Amino acid sequence: MTTRPGRPSRPGRPGRTSRTSRAILANIVNDIMVEAPTEAYRRAMAAVTPRKLWQAHPGDCVVMLAPCSAVFRDYVASVIDLDVDRVEIVAPPEVRGAHALEVAADLGALDRVAEREELLPFVLDAPVLEFARRRGVRLLPYGDPPDDAVVAALRLINTKRGFREVAAGLGLPVADGGHAATVAELAERIGGFLGTREAVIIKTNRASNGFGNAVIRRDAERTIEEQVHDAVAGQPLRGCGWVFEEFLPFTATPSMEMLVEDGGVTEFYTCDQRTVNNAWTGMVTPAREGPRHHALVVAAHAVGGWLRERGYRGIYDVDCGVHDGGYVVTEANVRRTGGTYLEELARRLRSGDSPVRWRADVRHGAAGLDFAGAVAKLGAEGLSDPAAPARAVLTADTLDVDGKWRYLVVGCDDDAVADAESRLERILGIGIA
Repeated sequence: MTTRPGRPSRPGRPGRTSRTSRAILANIVNDIMVEAPTEAYRRAMAAVTPRKLWQAHPGDCVVMLAPCSAVFRDYVASVIDLDVDRVEIVAPPEVRGAHALEVAADLGALDRVAEREELLPFVLDAPVLEFARRRGVRLLPYGDPPDDAVVAALRLINTKRGFREVAAGLGLPVADGGHAATVAELAERIGGFLGTREAVIIKTNRASNGFGNAVIRRDAERTIEEQVHDAVAGQPLRGCGWVFEEFLPFTATPSMEMLVEDGGVTEFYTCDQRTVNNAWTGMVTPAREGPRHHALVVAAHAVGGWLRERGYRGIYDVDCGVHDGGYVVTEANVRRTGGTYLEELARRLRSGDSPVRWRADVRHGAAGLDFAGAVAKLGAEGLSDPAAPARAVLTADTLDVDGKWRYLVVGCDDDAVADAESRLERILGIGIA
């Protein structure tokens, strides 16, 4: 177990800070987002969880699913001026694709989680709710723990099929498509569906981050049935089935991230998503305000109203696709997202900017450069200077796990951010074969 001897912050205790002490829980592997996740999915999701340290303040406890390297820990401390000796890090000695509470239990750290006055999970799920009730920890952002019905609502809308039903009920546009419970049914239904369409995208009904997405084309060399079987080969048996939708030629894929509070629904930030092979890799924020922008914001508010009526409080996003004929809403992620901490970090680095302007991505780079070396090069090139028009931050150290660089570039305007990203790409060897 990798830990730092953090000092819990409670009223009347030494080391108290002006902010209530918090346990930050990286329960990014859970049964709300994915049914029967593969080992590759578990490992990919767990590897990035040391990034939770960016959310920490003195007195907090951060539960991760992967080791937090000393070089990364010290880097975070230097960038945000964090006293990491007053943050308790609970992390396994190797990547663990398990629920964060299970990891904490295995490391004997559940009491340290419960010592904090507040619990901030990545997603509200049944284990988190049960833990908060049993140990008397305030589950953020709720006052009292929510009802089980809230988790049930999240389980519904965090499926592709459930979201399509909710969106249709709210009068929001979704792509033509349907649901199939078995592979045979999926192949049969897609065969008929492609009679008047060029392509269809299939998605595991309960999945995230694009894992399992595949495009089936009418004019491909392999038959539709063969393409479907190729797409699902190697996936574990799941009871949730698949959603299939017309594969539309999107010109933009904006996302609206929102916040549900007792008083209503407000905008947290907007972004244009970057995708590779129909899976999210990064984003540029704020989103360009094209002709569909207002309609997308209205759609996101409508979903937020549905969530609020069912007792949900917290962050969610609504992903959209814009095409020449209009737009569709594609899914909702009712939880913190890959962009939530980035927006929070950008605001921390550029306090006073509204909106903050940033872009982030996950990319392979040239071999031969380690994390410490990259940090040094960014500093030498002036990309770490808080006073510069834009600065770059390496948001996680996962090179030994997946060979990828994860970064955030934040600045005073779009041009400064774009220029800094180009310089960052050259330093990291991104795009170099």
